[in-house]
Amino acid sequence: MEETLDQISPILPIDFFSITMELHRVEKSGVKAPLKSKHQLPDLSKLLFENRFADLSIGWHPKGLVFHVEIRKRFDSCSFPEFRKGDSVELFIDTRDLKSAGFPTRFCHHFVILPQVVDEISVREVTAFRTDDRHELCDPNAIQVTREFRARGYFLKIFIPSECLHGYDSASFDRLGFAYRINRSGGDPQHLAISSDYLSIESQPSLWSSMQMREK
Repeated sequence: MEETLDQISPILPIDFFSITMELHRVEKSGVKAPLKSKHQLPDLSKLLFENRFADLSIGWHPKGLVFHVEIRKRFDSCSFPEFRKGDSVELFIDTRDLKSAGFPTRFCHHFVILPQVVDEISVREVTAFRTDDRHELCDPNAIQVTREFRARGYFLKIFIPSECLHGYDSASFDRLGFAYRINRSGGDPQHLAISSDYLSIESQPSLWSSMQMREK
C-alpha cells in the first residue's frame, strides 16, 4: 500500500545531518564551576523550525557534568509529574554514545529539572527502560541546582555528578550522546538535536547528538 503525501512523516532540515559537537572541560567541578562562551551549544533552531528562547552551555569534568541554562522568558508555572505542561528542562545523556542501540540502555539517562520546587521535587531522573539493560535511578539529592530569577527570565546552574551517570568515565571514554528539551508554559519547547514533534527523544538515543570531550 503506497503512502499519500499527507501520510508521510515530515522531514526537517536537521534530519539530513549527523550532529557532532565539542564538549570542553571545566577547571573545577560543582554547580559553581564557571562556563565560558566555548561551552555554549550552537543554535539549531532554524534547522528545527523553532523559535529560540533559551541558551544552554555544558562543560565536563572527571567528577561530572556542569550545565548553565538561560531562559529568556519570565517564569510562569511548573508541575510534576506532568512537567511538560509547564516550565522545565529535560537533559538526555548517553555516557557511551551508543548509536547502534534503538532503545535506552543502562548508559542512558533522562533528567528533569524544575525552576521551582513542586511538592518537594526540584530534580528527578525519570529514565524509562524497556529491557533489563538498566541502572538504578539516581538519588536526586546528589544533583546540585541553583536558580536565579530575573525580570525577563531565569537562569539555572546544574551539576550532575559522576555517581548519577552510569558508565561515565572520562579517562577511558571521551564521548557522550546528548539531547535536550526545554519546556515553557503556553509555548512550544526548544530542542537539541531532534524535535519531539516528530520523534520520541527519550526512546531514540541513537539520534542524540555526539559530544566529543576536549581537554581545553
